[in-house]
Amino acid sequence: MNEQANTKRIRRTPEQIVADMEADLQAARARAAKAQAVEAPEAAPIRAELDKLRKDIRDAKRGLGNGPQSFDARRAKHIAWIEKIDAEQEQAEAVLELSEAKKADLENQLAEIVSTLVADA
Repeated sequence: MNEQANTKRIRRTPEQIVADMEADLQAARARAAKAQAVEAPEAAPIRAELDKLRKDIRDAKRGLGNGPQSFDARRAKHIAWIEKIDAEQEQAEAVLELSEAKKADLENQLAEIVSTLVADA
């Protein structure tokens, strides 16, 4: 079957055009009335509270999300940081133990050399 697209335009009647324009005008008036009501001084405390709540919601979503500031990402960074610190601590303890043993050995060797030199003198 060969189907052709319906290319006929359906024109609106003047009454439909007027009705659509009136609906648009009513919507615009409603938006203007809402904007005016929101800007009223009586609404200032409510606007301030809404702004605070929006900020709280945004911060909570940021923490619960998957971004770099999420709780999981921050926790992972801190765990990696703690693991690095632990590795550095283990390395420092090993260096300290080895260095103290070597120091004691060198001090003993020095003491033997000094005692030999004093005995020969």
